[in-house]
Amino acid sequence: MLPSFLVPMLCNLYIFRRGDSLLHLTLLPTGTCLYCCPIQLNQDVQFLLYTRRNPTYPDILDINDVTTLRKSNFNVKHPTIVYIHGYSDSSLGKGPIAVRNAYLRRGHYNVILIDWPKLAVLPWYVTAVRNAKVVGPYLAHMITWLDAQKACPLSKIHVIGFSLGAEVAGFMGKALAPRKIGRITGLDPAYPLYMNTGEDGHLTWADASFVDVIHTDGGRFGFPTPLGHVDFYPNGGTRRQPGCDLRSLVRMGFRRIINQYITCGHNRAWRYYAESVENPWGFPASRCPKWRPGILTSCVWKPEAYMGVAADSKYRGRFYLSTNSRSPFARNLTGHKFGK
Repeated sequence: MLPSFLVPMLCNLYIFRRGDSLLHLTLLPTGTCLYCCPIQLNQDVQFLLYTRRNPTYPDILDINDVTTLRKSNFNVKHPTIVYIHGYSDSSLGKGPIAVRNAYLRRGHYNVILIDWPKLAVLPWYVTAVRNAKVVGPYLAHMITWLDAQKACPLSKIHVIGFSLGAEVAGFMGKALAPRKIGRITGLDPAYPLYMNTGEDGHLTWADASFVDVIHTDGGRFGFPTPLGHVDFYPNGGTRRQPGCDLRSLVRMGFRRIINQYITCGHNRAWRYYAESVENPWGFPASRCPKWRPGILTSCVWKPEAYMGVAADSKYRGRFYLSTNSRSPFARNLTGHKFGK
């Protein structure tokens, strides 16, 4: 137990700006270890609702107070999207904001950002991995609450998780079993400390009625092996995504190298997905792994599926595609009017 006078200093969340990114860190981790700051789920995990009526300032949903839902801008007639950020991030990060804004430009949605920065904070990755197993069931409780309030049935909820957030989505799905939400999209699900955990220890196809996964940094920060009903491997699914090589980043300046080189390929997962929200047919994929000239295969690359928001629940297996090296990443320009 920490002395009470030390708690504010050691357990507070500190936010620093590094270039165009925000760093979140604490002096001690928040978790269940002997030296950890205690977890307070109702404070350390927040459910932030955005709609076209409040696109910038969220309504905070409190599962212990139904009036927060009734007084919010939640609209039962609109689709509900839940986004979970990854390690060392928050709802203020580029990924959550990009996905939120893309959906609100696309149409009328209830976009709920799961904000859990103190439980996924630098430099405490091991603790963050443990905390994912705590946040997942808590998120399942929130989703059950939405269903009980007749705000949104489980079958209509789409949860999107990036990196460690994808693993949280998996634990949410396991906590809901045998009931299932409609869809989980895993954006380069976290690989370190998850690679040998088995199906009970990470996101799998069984965690929702439909699970689609985008792999962009396989074998490093993200899972290289298939996890979902359908798995997409843009540019082969490895860290060397187009535009992430050192030469490309040098052209953009030294600051960009420091900020992006390490996680560039990993972050491509949410960048591709956010772009697909407004350009749903922009990322056609094929079962044939010949995503670039020179790959020796006997098959012929032909569009058979679409990566991103337009992924169909009937898809099964692995699909491959190539992208551009910078935004717009999609090689097809279709416009959101064709989206689902």
